[in-house]
Amino acid sequence: MKRLVLLCFLLEISSCLYAVDNLRIPDIRCMGMGTYGVTNSLLFNPAVVGLESSGSVDINYFNYYGLKELGMVNMAFSYPNNLLSAGVNISSFGYDQYRESMFRIFLGKLLTEKWIVGISIQYTFLQAKLLKENPQYLSADVGILFIPVEKLLIGMLIQNLPSVEIRKKDIDIESIISYSLQIGFQWEIIKNLLIVGNAETDKQTTLSGRIGIEYQLIDHFYIRTGIKVTPLLPTLGIGYRLSGFVVDVAAHYHPVLGVSTGIGLKYCF
Repeated sequence: MKRLVLLCFLLEISSCLYAVDNLRIPDIRCMGMGTYGVTNSLLFNPAVVGLESSGSVDINYFNYYGLKELGMVNMAFSYPNNLLSAGVNISSFGYDQYRESMFRIFLGKLLTEKWIVGISIQYTFLQAKLLKENPQYLSADVGILFIPVEKLLIGMLIQNLPSVEIRKKDIDIESIISYSLQIGFQWEIIKNLLIVGNAETDKQTTLSGRIGIEYQLIDHFYIRTGIKVTPLLPTLGIGYRLSGFVVDVAAHYHPVLGVSTGIGLKYCF
């Protein structure tokens, strides 16, 4: 009975959590900067892989509100290439009786010194004990990056547009494949200080936004903070880089639901 109640709760809260995106969150570094990722996370915007100078392997874990049933695991591999940079991304959210999963392929291309474009294709599906059928979707993202001047990067991201339903569903979970349009920037305003921000619109909210900062306190050590609106979520994060390894930690605070935490490990080669 307890598991049944929890499963019903997850089905209900899923659409609310998707406003912060169960499966499509950026890496943990960006989660510490107000969950911003339009111009600096290849897990979020496919065009970012076109800027990368080295390959990478990423593993991220984020847990909502201290509940193990609301944990998200994200793994990715990327490989830059002068002809066409590419990568794959696998995400899983939930537990054995309710799980959202996604397999994603992303491509990015540096067109000129100022313009980068990217596209990704996602296969998303949901598995739950209370569902007679498992909803499945195909969707695509389009990302664009523009470098108007040195130290300034402007990005645009269209998520889940278009999207196609593969299998019919017996409940309304339209939010799992909701579209999103985001426009953002990142600016290294002074040495070692990065400012990021964006505006977003989707089916759930008319307009929301994020803003964050990252400061290199000492060599290889970074501190981050930010805020997301709708809902209001302040964030904190730290990061440490040594040789090819990067370790990032982030935390969010919700005034009603409490603290969410995450950790990420990245290896560049």
